[in-house]
Amino acid sequence: MTILLNTIFILFIGIWFVRFFVEMDVPEKYRVSRFFQNTTDYKGEGLTKKDVLRILFLAFLIRVLIYFASVLIYLVQSDFLSHAAAFSWNDFFNLWNKSDAQHYLDLAEKGYVNCTEVTEWSGREEHLFLVFFPLYPWFIRFFHFFVNSYAVAAFAVSIISFCVGCVFFYGAVKEEYGASIAEKSLTLLLLYPFSFFFGGIMTESLFFCLISAGFFYIRRHKWLIVGLIGLLASLCRIQGVILLGVGIVEFLISSQLIRMIQEGQFKGFLKYFFTEAVWLFLIPIGNLVYLGLNYQITGNAFQFTVYQKNHWYHTTTWFTNCVAEIMRYISGQVSDTTLLIWYPELILFVVAAALLLYSLRTQPLKYSAYLLVYTLINYSVTFLISGGRYMLNAIPLFFFTAALLNKHKLLYQLLCFASALLYGICFTAFLTGGAIY
Repeated sequence: MTILLNTIFILFIGIWFVRFFVEMDVPEKYRVSRFFQNTTDYKGEGLTKKDVLRILFLAFLIRVLIYFASVLIYLVQSDFLSHAAAFSWNDFFNLWNKSDAQHYLDLAEKGYVNCTEVTEWSGREEHLFLVFFPLYPWFIRFFHFFVNSYAVAAFAVSIISFCVGCVFFYGAVKEEYGASIAEKSLTLLLLYPFSFFFGGIMTESLFFCLISAGFFYIRRHKWLIVGLIGLLASLCRIQGVILLGVGIVEFLISSQLIRMIQEGQFKGFLKYFFTEAVWLFLIPIGNLVYLGLNYQITGNAFQFTVYQKNHWYHTTTWFTNCVAEIMRYISGQVSDTTLLIWYPELILFVVAAALLLYSLRTQPLKYSAYLLVYTLINYSVTFLISGGRYMLNAIPLFFFTAALLNKHKLLYQLLCFASALLYGICFTAFLTGGAIY
């Protein structure tokens, strides 16, 4: 299995780069150029004000309905229907205060310096929560100036980010693929079995908003805006830095580098690069700020990796080792963890791999580059227990699936039905203490 996965990976990388050079305007007289050209010509459509208002309303409505459903599930499973009037804000908050939510609230309220725990492995106070990137708690702290509750501020950040993110997501897809695929992509995103995390006190919504906005402005070649958005994205999660690569791929293809070299315009290209694309290098600053935070508090810029290993049991590994570990867990005794964590993670990996292969000659390279690197990062750690949640922001998954099923109405409807069913199962498990992280 390891040999097969590595072979497929190497072949994919090789073919991707051949097509990348072809799209930088290798002359069509070369046979390889004709073979590796994009085989699908999508007709993008402009994002309208009506689209913006409609998607904002739809996203907010969905968020409200999901919160209402969470209360209803709680009341039903706790046999609390006859006492529904006694349901309080604290009850609602506790429904969503799971996994890492409390850590983000503590960071927002107390700051990194004052958030410590005594650990068994060191026997002293450790700043364990340095593993969480700072943008989300900083945003919560900012919103707390307007509301008298860190929890309410956290929900506000997630809700606003989700609604705005849906607009950028829809806009990016519509301008690239057209309205039909944009509608299907958004529907698949909303029905993704782990998309309820968009409403939680976690980074999912904020990161989704920033990545979607990054794709939207990369499509429009607004490089300064992309650089600023990417800086925030890399301050939200380590994967945010991928926008740098996505931007460079799009810049080099759109500027037709090979043609410019052949026509003796390389100096012109360099001038264009250092006046436009240079803004993309703002993106890694977010990661550098995070490393600086680690250094300021502990004296080690990479202290977060120590905590990930010793407390969360995450160490960096090659993706094939992670997949092999998941398969070992699946081959063991069947449990809630097997059904809610390991099976979904394996299925998602297979789906991502299949869609990447499908994308080689049919989809824009910037999106396949993002999906490849994002998936590799997520599947390159040991003890991956949140893979389903992490892959929520592998958003080209939804682009590619919608494009693949755009002319297959029945298959699309069956997928939507299956996704909605799994959503209900996973959401209920999350609310009732199941193995969903």
